[in-house]
Amino acid sequence: MRYSRLFGKTVKNIPTNISATSHKLLYQGGFIRELSSGRYEFLPLGMRVWKKVVELIDEEMEKIGSQRISIPILQPISFWQKSNRDKAWGNMLMKLKDARGAEFALSATGEGVITEMVAGTNPSYRDLPIIVHQFIIKLRDEMRARGGLLRTREFVMKDAYSFHATEEDFMKTYEDFYRAYSTICEKLELPYKVVQADSGALGGDYCHEFQIECDAGEDEIVTCDSCDYAANLETAEFEREEINADEEVKEYKEVPLPKEVETIPQLVEHYKMPASRFIKNVMYRTKEGKFIIATVTGNLQVNTLKLAKALGLEEDDLEQASDEDLASIGSKHGHLHSWGYEEHKDKITFVVDEGILKARNLYGGYKTDTTDPQNVNYGRDFKSDIVADIASAYEGAKCKKCGGRLHLTQSIEFGHIFKYDHFYTKHHDGYFTDKDGGKKLMWMGAYGIGIGRTIGTVVEIHHDDKGIIWPEIIAPYKYHLVTLGKDKELMDKSEKIYEIFKNQDKEILWDDRDYASSGEKLADADLIGCPIRIVVSARNDKEGVVEVKRRNSKEALKVKYEDVITL
Repeated sequence: MRYSRLFGKTVKNIPTNISATSHKLLYQGGFIRELSSGRYEFLPLGMRVWKKVVELIDEEMEKIGSQRISIPILQPISFWQKSNRDKAWGNMLMKLKDARGAEFALSATGEGVITEMVAGTNPSYRDLPIIVHQFIIKLRDEMRARGGLLRTREFVMKDAYSFHATEEDFMKTYEDFYRAYSTICEKLELPYKVVQADSGALGGDYCHEFQIECDAGEDEIVTCDSCDYAANLETAEFEREEINADEEVKEYKEVPLPKEVETIPQLVEHYKMPASRFIKNVMYRTKEGKFIIATVTGNLQVNTLKLAKALGLEEDDLEQASDEDLASIGSKHGHLHSWGYEEHKDKITFVVDEGILKARNLYGGYKTDTTDPQNVNYGRDFKSDIVADIASAYEGAKCKKCGGRLHLTQSIEFGHIFKYDHFYTKHHDGYFTDKDGGKKLMWMGAYGIGIGRTIGTVVEIHHDDKGIIWPEIIAPYKYHLVTLGKDKELMDKSEKIYEIFKNQDKEILWDDRDYASSGEKLADADLIGCPIRIVVSARNDKEGVVEVKRRNSKEALKVKYEDVITL
């Protein structure tokens, strides 16, 4: 491709709302443009990268026996209602009605549709396993699209689904996908970690995420410095401190406390004690209008996903209680109680973190305008409706698996693999005929990778202050030929190289512009980030050579014209 003819050139200025590095570089380099918030257009350079990512993933899927399919983007809402996924997805699920009044969900995921498609073939044990994948547009009404391609409202995802006669057979395929995803990460030169995670609105209770450590990531992962434990912060477990373990249980008492001392930092300052000595209460409201009072020690944060699971709810079912909610039970911020509210007992559920049970002689839990409790002990002084792990792990927390120390790292979710068991097959009549002629539910798994997010993630990891550094396997072009100056003889020699490469089916981008300066051309080559740059210039021409430089190297080589074609 001659750069002078390429649709979508580099630009110097970028919109002020662009902050993520990958977003900046892909915009500046002429790879993408934003149509509306969270919806992106891929220009020719971007489309070449996009196509190569798809081909790479497709090839790895075929290696493990997956067959490619396609399903419609518009899916009858009834398919979603069978497994209650329409409610689980909530406002993120986009819906519309056609001219005949039929209601459809716009594809956010495909488990229900594909389960019924497979079940509709009346499979027998001889047909299993069935492993299929597709590349399909996903539409999700994200509250806040961000990070360019890292979090969008419309994107293409590789979905794969597998169906099995036994759990044992399913686990073999799960491991196949685990290895395939690892291979894809390695080919993209992405430093990945596989962590335990939560299935969220997709359902199921066993899954792993492939996470790429990166400051631009919106996820946090927790890893142990002494063992292989790794989990998403949403699900990470940790050992609670035994607070005041060396103390005898003391007598409960109430002491004066100024009204304005309300927050944990204020209590720490007032009592000159660590935050772990205090009781912290946070109130939530469910979609049904019920209240949840969650209790942790003052050094911890309530994890809303864990809390929702303890209650048998989805995370979206909980929202932080408002001032009006607190007032409705006679409370306010900084004065929320861990017990009481007898007149509202039918409306309130108390949930205590398991760490409270390991603590003695805590402060707080029933602050009034003038007093505060001391030496509060769970079981003697108050009890909850539920005791569960409802707190987020923190930097330096103790690993439950080995006792080592946990570390928190920002990351980007690259891929996700799910073990669904019978979660979908039981709702969508996902039966097969077994050897004995009986009907049994198929075991099911699902496996996803977003194409745009993959591109954004690669750029977040592979760049420098000059631009993108593409891994060769998905680079828009392997070679970037740059002609410095307008001399006809140099242009003729460059064109000869260009034509030879084309005839050898070598991917080459030639910057043949006669209106751009040498500095501009070299800067654009660094920004676009093709793996190998070939420079034809008057200075090197005198020596009968061209300059060859790899994008990821500082060293440039001088190569004779006749040897260039061997690169």
